[in-house]
Amino acid sequence: MIGRLLLAVGYLSTPFAGPGSAVLTAAGWLVHGVETRRPTYSWIGLVGLLGVAGVLAGRYGVAGAGLEGLGGVVLLLFYVLSIAALWLAGIRSNNWALKASAMTLAVGWLLAATGASSVGEAAQAASGAVDWGGINWANQAAHNVIATIGGPEALAKIFTAAGAVLAALGFLGAVEAREEAASEEAVFRIGVY
Repeated sequence: MIGRLLLAVGYLSTPFAGPGSAVLTAAGWLVHGVETRRPTYSWIGLVGLLGVAGVLAGRYGVAGAGLEGLGGVVLLLFYVLSIAALWLAGIRSNNWALKASAMTLAVGWLLAATGASSVGEAAQAASGAVDWGGINWANQAAHNVIATIGGPEALAKIFTAAGAVLAALGFLGAVEAREEAASEEAVFRIGVY
């Protein structure tokens, strides 16, 4: 219960809390993993807390500047792992809000990761001159629409805010879905034995 509340508050604060949101969501995954006896969630939360600690220690002079960069990489890894954890939690509990949140946060994260450079430039850097999966072609077609909305940064903020609200709704409404999933698992176990 406490883990889900931490996760809901952490994800709701994502659009405006910045590092505070990272602390809340990492602590939420850690506590949620302990409460649900799913060590994967706890490990994801621990990765997030270590990333935040590394960034803070490097930034405020407790350790060298290299630790800040390493903490940043670990924190980026936490964001990717937390999106995967949202998807897993949504699948396990059959919670549509968590699944939709994982998808929208993944799109927002990808748009934020590309930043001001286009997806097509990133794809060209990764694959050379080859149009990798038609991404360059799709990027050229979508360029005007994305520019009208405000560019990749604005679109990333929209997707992140939508994903954060969906995650909060998913975790706040997860009680009923989790109980249904538990009864389905019990029925499946009876059928297997």
